Amino acid sequence: MTTVKQIVDGAAEEIGVKTAEINLEPADFQVILRRMNNMLTEWADLGITPTFNEVFNSTDTVEVERSAVAAIEYNLAVRCAPTFQKIITPALQGLALSTYARLNASTVNLSNVAFPDTLPTGSGMTALKYSTPIDSSLRIRRRISNCLD
Repeated sequence: MTTVKQIVDGAAEEIGVKTAEINLEPADFQVILRRMNNMLTEWADLGITPTFNEVFNSTDTVEVERSAVAAIEYNLAVRCAPTFQKIITPALQGLALSTYARLNASTVNLSNVAFPDTLPTGSGMTALKYSTPIDSSLRIRRRISNCLD
């Protein structure tokens, strides 16, 4: 499992708030942690990260699947960038979108549906009466002329 510190540090590194030499300030850590909890709670409501429980400390374990960590880091970085007055690069935006789409697709359950026996077969539509627009316009003209006679 992944810790809160790993995810928060990863998101902070993506937007340039944290580097290998510079640690994250405690206040900045709390801002990113709060946004992560909000984002993952939203995702849990949507069924994307159903096992998420809110976390409070840097040593807490984030209970999500390992395949979701990259999507969390990149999307968290995108959400936090305006707070730290950082630019969201097209590469970061692309990574956030693609990892979120993959995570979202992995949670979709595509199963066979059993239709009831009483469901009628066919669409209920009949073949069109007129095969081409020219044929139909000729028939309409004939009907009009027959009505006028």
